[in-house]
Amino acid sequence: MNKKGFTLLELLVVLAIIGIVGVLAAVAVNSARSQQRDASRLSHVRQFQSALEDFFNETNSYPQGESLPLGDSAQSACLSADGFLADCSTENTVFMRIVTPTLAKGLDGAVLCGTPSRQAFCYSQSLSGAGYQIEFELENGLRELGLVKGINCASPDGMEGGRCS
Repeated sequence: MNKKGFTLLELLVVLAIIGIVGVLAAVAVNSARSQQRDASRLSHVRQFQSALEDFFNETNSYPQGESLPLGDSAQSACLSADGFLADCSTENTVFMRIVTPTLAKGLDGAVLCGTPSRQAFCYSQSLSGAGYQIEFELENGLRELGLVKGINCASPDGMEGGRCS
């Protein structure tokens, strides 16, 4: 009775180990994707801030807008010397040719603006043109930057966790 091969118990143990490794890999991949989307969102907000500072240096004021969804093809697809526009192809001075909309995947929908209301980077001019606020949402908090999971605020002074005041 010298049989070669695996017993049923051995096969079940191997399958269980493969299953556990697969689940852990899926969790790690989803977490990495979430962090990558947040990194892209932060990169876009920093690009907005840079373009807005260029605009301010040129015009001595930030662009007009109240709860403006950035990246909207009808209102804010680009930033020129005339402010946010749907098309900058005829403009001489363009600060940001393409204003990127938010990556909505993974977000809870806490930051909504525009008509109709939708998930977006929400821009508002403040202090009669001397300031601005951009509300944006993150899937994960970033303690090192003082940003929280959910709603955050960008202004000329930097970024902070929570709603814009």
